[in-house]
This record gives sequence, structure tokens and C-alpha cells, in this order.
Amino acid sequence: MKPSLALLIVGTLYLGVGWMLSAIGPSLPALARQAGHEVTDLGAIFTAFSLGGVLASVGVGAAIQRWGLRTVIAAGSACMGAGMLALGLSPLLAGMLIGAGMAGFGYGGMLAGGNLLIARLYHGAAGALNALNLFFSVGSIGGPLLVALMLAVIDQPQAAIWMGAVLMLGLVWPASRLQEPTQAPSAQMSGAPRWLAAVTLGILMFTYIGTEIGIGGWIALILERGVGMIAPLAALGSSLFWGMLTVGRMAAVFWGDRLGPIHLLLLCISGLALGGLLLVIGTSQASLALAAVAFMGLSCGPIFPTTILLITQAAGRSPTALSVALTIGTGGGLFLPALFGQFIGWFGPVSGAIMVVVDAACMLLLLLVARYGMKRTSAVAEMSVR
Repeated sequence: MKPSLALLIVGTLYLGVGWMLSAIGPSLPALARQAGHEVTDLGAIFTAFSLGGVLASVGVGAAIQRWGLRTVIAAGSACMGAGMLALGLSPLLAGMLIGAGMAGFGYGGMLAGGNLLIARLYHGAAGALNALNLFFSVGSIGGPLLVALMLAVIDQPQAAIWMGAVLMLGLVWPASRLQEPTQAPSAQMSGAPRWLAAVTLGILMFTYIGTEIGIGGWIALILERGVGMIAPLAALGSSLFWGMLTVGRMAAVFWGDRLGPIHLLLLCISGLALGGLLLVIGTSQASLALAAVAFMGLSCGPIFPTTILLITQAAGRSPTALSVALTIGTGGGLFLPALFGQFIGWFGPVSGAIMVVVDAACMLLLLLVARYGMKRTSAVAEMSVR
């Protein structure tokens, strides 16, 4: 199988993931009526999904080593499809939460398996990983649009989730036919694990995921309360963020390999910090605030896939190091977005912007430590390979 076909299959899976996850938020009122609960009660869906992802990350390295990448990807697709179908159809909140947990567990397998497969097929090219995750971004833009269409046509916005789940289940067979990489892994992915870099990059991923979800989830409220935008216009600010994030990943497809992963991350995290500062200054000014949102989205685009690439390089051939880094990283969605909301509620919308700056500063420091860890060779690292 050609690498380009594998990229298309895994990319279509990622498109479905972005499509379904972005469809949950706009579908929450309909899901709440379906379950007979208040909308606020359904916030637990996101926690259940994130928890499932964390649990999958614990054993994903060993699973890949034992059963192979394609099995983990295909099983993840089946688990996520079934889980999202349960979430979208269940008349009980408990069923929705179980479905969300299943979906998160499947997503955790696809996240690691898909990125690692493409990284190995393309010999660690940053552009290929950004191309893969570009599919996710396109799905994230299309999900809310499909929700609006389903709402207008059949008055059931959650049908967008059903359709995405069917897509995931339909891709199980193509995913199971993916070929394992036959080329020898690059030297960076086959050596002993560099634990300092792997753990530090996991913490960086933790911080980034929480920050990205925090910005995407709360930027509309920041614009509404800070700038005074009406709700529909403030919601467009969230679309602007995700749209520019997609543009950032498109740019990284072409420029990522020229800059190299470390320099690309340094540039993007610095851009995120500057965007956060601009939002602090422009919290009460519409033009500045929207410019800040666009700049933050553009800067965020390449950070996640590039961090994943560096994690696979730092983990080397150790499934334990890979699992540890991913377990740390996927936990960011459990805590930081809620902290964004608490800070905005306690101290006002500017506190959300300040938190972006603080998070970006922490990520810059973590990147410097990881860069040192990537260069450092430890004689005892070889002993930790499992």
C-alpha cells in the first residue's frame, strides 16, 4: 500500500473524529431533551470522553507492540464509532456517558496509532503529520455546518453525530487492511528512549491540549462579555479560531519540514504567546480581539501534530515511554478547560487571555527542556527499553 493511500484512509478517520467532536457542542440542547436532563448536566460527556482517552493511552504502546499499528487503528475506529452512536442515540444520560467513554478510548488508540503509522511511513516528516491532522481540522469546521443542516432539515442536530459514527464504523475494514511500515524506522524512532524529553513533551502536550480546548470553548464568552458582541457574532469568533487553526496546519504541510520540528514549535508557541498578549490588550476592543483570535488559531495549528512527532522520536522503540508521554498529554482536556471557565467567572474575560499567555510561556520553557533532553544521550536509557 502506498503511503499516500494510508494517509488518505487514516486522514478520513481523523476527519470523522473532528466532525463528530465539533458536532457535540451544538447538539447538546437536543441531547439534553433526549435524555431528560438540563444542558449543564451534559458537560460530563466531555470529561467521560477525555477519561477514555487517558485510559487508552496507558496501554497503547504495549498494544501497538503486540498487535501492530493497523489493529490498534481499526479497533479504535470500531470503538469510537460504536461509542458515538450510543452517545447520539441513548435516551439515558448514563448511556451517553458510557458511549462517550468508549469513544474516547477508541480515539486514544487512533490518536497514537494513526500518528505513529504516518510518522514511520514518511520517515518522521513534520509536513506529513500536519497533513494528517489537517483532516481533523476540516472535519471540525464541517461538523457544526452539518448540525445546522440537520437542524433545518429534520430538526435533529444529533443526526450529524450518527452520520459520523456510521462513517467510523464503515472505515474499520479499510483500516484493518493498512500495511505495517516495512521500512526500518528512522534512527530517531528506533533508538533508546530519551525519558527527559518524552516526559517533558507529554507535559507540553498536556498544556497545549487544555489551552486549545480552553480557547475554542471559551473564546465566544470572552468576546461576548469583554467586547460586548452579541452571541451570534461571538460564536463566529470560535469559528474564526478553528478556521485559522486549519490554515496554520495547511501552512505547516509545506513549511514544517524546512523549519524542522523544534524550530516550528518554537515559532508557533511564541506566536501563541503574542496572540494571547494581543487579546489581553484588546479584550474590550473588537478589532484587536478578533485579530488576536485569528493569530492564536494560526499559531496553534502545527503545535499538536509536531509535538506528537517529537514524542515518537523521544520514545524511540520503547512502548512504555510512548504510553507515559501520551497518558500525560491527553490529560490536559480533563482540567485546563474547566480552569479557564472558573477564572473567567471569577476574574472576568481578561483572565482567560492571561491564562493563554501563561500557558504559552510554560510551553516555551518545556520546549527548551525537551530540546536539551533530545540531544542528551544517557548510558542508562538503553536499559529502560521494554
